[in-house]
Amino acid sequence: MTTRPSSSILLPALLACLGFLSAGCLHLPVSQEPAPPVVARRVESLVVDARQGDKAWEGASPITLLLYDPAEGMPEKSVQAVHAQPCPVKATVRLLHDEKNLYVGCQVENDDICSLVPQDQLFHFFLGDVMEVFLKPKEGNAYLELYATPSGHKTTYFFPSRSWGGVDFLALQKVLPEMKVAAEVEGTLNDSSDRDSCWRAVMTIPKALVEEKTGVPLAPGRGWQILLAGYSRSSYRTYAVNFSYPLLPALNFHLHEYWGELVLE
Repeated sequence: MTTRPSSSILLPALLACLGFLSAGCLHLPVSQEPAPPVVARRVESLVVDARQGDKAWEGASPITLLLYDPAEGMPEKSVQAVHAQPCPVKATVRLLHDEKNLYVGCQVENDDICSLVPQDQLFHFFLGDVMEVFLKPKEGNAYLELYATPSGHKTTYFFPSRSWGGVDFLALQKVLPEMKVAAEVEGTLNDSSDRDSCWRAVMTIPKALVEEKTGVPLAPGRGWQILLAGYSRSSYRTYAVNFSYPLLPALNFHLHEYWGELVLE
């Protein structure tokens, strides 16, 4: 049985991740032009595997997620030290959909891949590498935040609106078993004695589940917003790497006014 960390420890970091504290947010220059939409290619069928070996993936254009500056807000010596270190992290995502599901396939290059607790419905952004998908209909306030980890575990959160948050609210939520994650690691998970290559995952997100939670069909022409985001940590670096598409004006993944447009072909 895993013991949940105390709220006194988790709350400040969690609120910062949720954007409810201003200190530590990374204010970065963002283009005033909207980012190109995130396109999910329509397929008739798909064999799901973490390696994304089905030929259907070949027709999906990869989206490169953009990196936030890990030294933003640090004092001068720390900025120089962080910027002097290499940054091997690169994250790409491809999307497909069929009649029943949205499929999000990712590949994240990192030299020290970790996912410390093999359990669903945890604050995995504190516990290792994570890929996240946020989905919100334009016509409402409700949205979903869905996680995949290198160990193949998941966390699923539903927000009736952005006004909700905090440790206790999230801890009350149950995992949505309909969302599936398949994952694999090229390297040794949770072992810093060697250098890893990358991890891959596919999130299978049922359209019926999205409609049930938000009240809006995940269908062409309905107007959907999406954010693709993630975290990478490493024992070989003194900093963590955050990334997203689109890049947001602050490191607050809940700024849905700046999310991208999801286009279902």
